[in-house]
Amino acid sequence: MEKMGDLLEMLRRFDSLGSTKEAATEVFGWGVEEVLISEERPGVDQVIIAFYNSLVIEARHILTKEGVVEFGEEWEFRLKLRTDLASTIRYNAFYSRYIHGKGYLRVDIGYVENKLLRKMLEDFYIPRMRSIYKPIILEFKGLFDYDFFGIDVGRERAEVYYSTVRQGREEAEANIDDVIVRLNYLNDMMKDTKIRKALKTLDEDLCKVLCILCPSG
Repeated sequence: MEKMGDLLEMLRRFDSLGSTKEAATEVFGWGVEEVLISEERPGVDQVIIAFYNSLVIEARHILTKEGVVEFGEEWEFRLKLRTDLASTIRYNAFYSRYIHGKGYLRVDIGYVENKLLRKMLEDFYIPRMRSIYKPIILEFKGLFDYDFFGIDVGRERAEVYYSTVRQGREEAEANIDDVIVRLNYLNDMMKDTKIRKALKTLDEDLCKVLCILCPSG
């Protein structure tokens, strides 16, 4: 395998062999830690293949022909690399673009039901998170025009990742080794003492605020 698009074909073969741990080992050639398959919504499964080398393939498998324009579009995936970061509030930070191509940082914390907490996160947490990632966000720039790298951090897990690979998109043309090298580089970069200290301080401050706003947990 040379290109990320080759992994789409491997996912199809993995499916044809029964979508088991043994099938994943045979198809991908990396030691497989576990295979998890769950229903994302009717007609669409989420498939997670975790390898002992800390790489993770997180895929969506469309089981029905509805919405699938041509053969090959039934699979899409992200290649991720597990890292040891943690955050009380899950966040997703990634490189993105303005219309004119200028790179910038996007931080997504998902849906927060508590309106007061949401306001606090928007006014306090996200700006401080941006100040930590802004100096390094260009390192998350993609290999082409519209692809990108990002980092998804929560309580239980954290991963650096490459943008979603679909048939016919530029991500499918990326060299697999180039993507893996960048993922490892970003993982090492996030171990920087200054970055870690800033993220830890932010998380500790957040926990103090949560104790006040959400005393029941």
